[in-house]
Amino acid sequence: MEPIKLSDQYYVLPQIAVSEIASYIAQGFDVIINNRPDNESEGQPLSKDLANKANELGIRYVHNPVDLSKLSQQQLDLQQDAVFSSKKVLAFCRTGTRSSVLWVLNNQDENTFDELVANVNAKGFDLSRCLPAMEKLKAQ
Repeated sequence: MEPIKLSDQYYVLPQIAVSEIASYIAQGFDVIINNRPDNESEGQPLSKDLANKANELGIRYVHNPVDLSKLSQQQLDLQQDAVFSSKKVLAFCRTGTRSSVLWVLNNQDENTFDELVANVNAKGFDLSRCLPAMEKLKAQ
């Protein structure tokens, strides 16, 4: 699956495999952000295995696991720091939705919350179930 572009710098995908990391480097990504907690489902690669491969291949890897019921400003800040310090970011989780939620919440200074949500929904990520968790971090 091709990464889905949310901005010139930020792309999202569902779960990636260790064997795919080299292909993302070839596409110009310089940071991979994993927004998925370990052991969320059977067969999912562990963060340490993804990190080891990323380090071996020379790409920065950030583990910022998100449970939407516990979404915090700290997680937004960690995501934003990783994005700020890079040229092209690939963020992933099980479906790409949590990585999209973080992008929306971190880009409210550029567009309205509703515009950002509509943009992400148009890209194929349904954020409707995430809106209650996003509400507390939504810009007023």
